[in-house]
Amino acid sequence: MTFPEVSIITSTYNRSAVLRRAIESVRAQRDFDNWEMCVVGDCTPDDSEAVVASFGDPRLRFYNLPVKSPPGSHGAIAKNHGVFEMARAPYIAYLDDDDEYHPDFLRVMMGAVAKHPEQQVFYCRCQYRDKKTGRRIFGNPFQGWLHRWDREKLQRYNFINTANVIHTRALIDEVGGWDPNDYFDDYDLWKRMSEKTDFLYVNRPLVISHVGDCPPFFVRLFTKGWKILRYGRRLKDQG
Repeated sequence: MTFPEVSIITSTYNRSAVLRRAIESVRAQRDFDNWEMCVVGDCTPDDSEAVVASFGDPRLRFYNLPVKSPPGSHGAIAKNHGVFEMARAPYIAYLDDDDEYHPDFLRVMMGAVAKHPEQQVFYCRCQYRDKKTGRRIFGNPFQGWLHRWDREKLQRYNFINTANVIHTRALIDEVGGWDPNDYFDDYDLWKRMSEKTDFLYVNRPLVISHVGDCPPFFVRLFTKGWKILRYGRRLKDQG
């Protein structure tokens, strides 16, 4: 059996319509086809399994968790199932069910992996679109510069989107998986990984992230910032 080079993990709940778009973006990758996509339903009641099966692509696999994750866990349990129970590749990537890869995402990112095999974490940038209209949202014009790797900067704020990342399976085995008790579970994981290694920055917008109609900066400022002030960084602090 030939194993894939990269396993793409997608957690989903009741979003089969947009899930199809995410899958299509993976299957539309240019000049790189040695991937698998592990789609994990968070006890989803919709037709997500049928959507995955409709492509007839053996690189696509689906599993539906038998019990719904606790509120606020943000798909962490589903992602962990995808990583530790389904993924077969030495590299792990993520794609949210409502986002898309640029057609060159895997070619460019796995090209960086091939050029820098000593690195364990790679990340790129996003292009943002309004999830209702599909129109391009122009955020911070200094995004390319602001996203450059800096461990100290990462301790102050999270500048890395989940879908932008590819990392080794060995590293997540070492630091542990996604923490369902941490409201900012992606940020928590990046910080734990950064204690072990530097990240390699690919300065290209290779992910299409569908967000609300506010610029991404203000989304983070007024939603995540408010939740930090109100609840703290961990769910247990809410009680």
